[in-house]
Amino acid sequence: MWLALKLLFSGIAEKLLKVFSAVGRWVLADWRHAAILALAVFGAFHQFILAPRMRALIEESGQLVTDTQLAHLGTIFNFIDASAEAQRRAKANAARVKAEQEEITDATLADLRSDHAALRLRFDRLRARAAAGDPGRADAAGLPGTGDAAGRAAAASGDQDLRAAGDVSPKAYCPSQFVCLTIEEAEQASIDAHNHDRLIDWVEAQSAVRFTPKEPAE
Repeated sequence: MWLALKLLFSGIAEKLLKVFSAVGRWVLADWRHAAILALAVFGAFHQFILAPRMRALIEESGQLVTDTQLAHLGTIFNFIDASAEAQRRAKANAARVKAEQEEITDATLADLRSDHAALRLRFDRLRARAAAGDPGRADAAGLPGTGDAAGRAAAASGDQDLRAAGDVSPKAYCPSQFVCLTIEEAEQASIDAHNHDRLIDWVEAQSAVRFTPKEPAE
C-alpha cells in the first residue's frame, strides 16, 4: 500500500513539475504572458478568497444594521407605550381628584343644608313663641325672645363687634352686659357661623385630597 501511494504521489509530483515547467517556459517566452498569469492569479484570488470574504462582511454588516434598526424601533414603540400609559394614568388621576373634590363639596353642601334647616326650625319656634305672647323666655341656646327684641335695634349700636358691654345703653329689656340681637339678626349670625364652620371643614377636606397618582406596585 505504501508503495502504491508513493508511486501515486510520485506521478502527481512529476505531472506538476511538468505543468510548472511548461508554464514557466510560456511566461518567459513573452512578457505579456506574465501579465496574463498575474491577472489570472488575481482573478482566482478575488473569486475564491476575497469575494466570499467581502460577501460575508456585507451580510454581517447588513444584519447589524437590521438589528440596530429593530432595536431603535423597539425603543420608539416602548416610548410611545410609556407615553400613552402616562397619559392614561394622568387622565385617571384627574378624574379621581375631580370625583373626590365633588364628593367633598356635595357632602359639605348636604351638611350645610341640614344645618340651615335645623336653624330655621329653631328660630321659627322662637318666632312662634313670641307671637303666642311669651316675650320674656329665652331659647335653649340662650337667645332672647322677640319681646326683648322689640326695641333692641334702637338700643344697640349698629356695630355687632362691640368691645365692651358698656357700649350698649342699658335698658330694661336689654341688660347692659349683653349685646342684644333681634331674632332675625340672631338667625343670620347663626347661619353665618355655620357657613364659616362648614367652609373650614371643606377647605381641610379639599387640602387632604391627594393630587399625585399613586405609584404602581413593583
